[in-house]
Amino acid sequence: MDVVMLMSVASVVLAGSIFSSLGYAMTISQTLVFAIELLHSLVAAALLGALAEAATGVVPMQLVIFLYSMFVSSLVAELVRRGVPRDSVVAFTASLSAVIAVASLWGLIYVTPLGVSRALGTLWGSALLVTLPDLAYLAVVAITVVTVVELFDLEFKYISFDPELAAASGLNVRAYYYLIYATASLSLSAAVKVYGSILASVLVVLPGMAAQYVFKKIDLRVFLLVGVLVSTLGYAVSLALGAQTSLCVGVVGLAVVALGTTSRWVYDRRFNT
Repeated sequence: MDVVMLMSVASVVLAGSIFSSLGYAMTISQTLVFAIELLHSLVAAALLGALAEAATGVVPMQLVIFLYSMFVSSLVAELVRRGVPRDSVVAFTASLSAVIAVASLWGLIYVTPLGVSRALGTLWGSALLVTLPDLAYLAVVAITVVTVVELFDLEFKYISFDPELAAASGLNVRAYYYLIYATASLSLSAAVKVYGSILASVLVVLPGMAAQYVFKKIDLRVFLLVGVLVSTLGYAVSLALGAQTSLCVGVVGLAVVALGTTSRWVYDRRFNT
């Protein structure tokens, strides 16, 4: 196995760990739907980041993704907190991100002759194109995310269970939610290069679905197991079929959830009735 292959396998394992840890944090804090709402902003952030990287040569795409995702998260949180209906806020941010995505795509094609290939790369990613700095960044983010989730496990559960009681107990509920948003933005900025911006937010949801409906246990270790399993199995399928990595990981993830949920339903009907 050559160095490129080893690095791609390591990136897939790290990305799986990041997604599953983030999925756990969003599940216990009841912000899992937020990952789906981030889809439009993530596509815009990835294209904007690719444009900034191509135009300047010094601004990394990951930094732009983190900053833009954090901006959208903060905007949604603050507008909702001030009484603006959440549906209206999500519609506005989705429209804003769509305009930025189209403008960034046009700019990317205009700035570089490789604009189309760069744009496609941000949409579906490629584990085989991960460089050593990318791998180092993935490792740092994976360690950071797992550590944050492990350290603030109880606080995340507390603020989601009863925010008013948590605030009365002295917890800064707003700060903890912003910590979740920052963790999500950091995670997505690291994993986009491996899995792309389209499936990235969806893959956050899959480990949570498997943990809740198959294993029926909300535990970080279960989430990590499912996330790494889906990532590595999907990557193996992509190598065997010569297909795109994020596509295979997404299909494998959906298959694991569907088959696991069906098996669990059959088991419960047979032995618990």
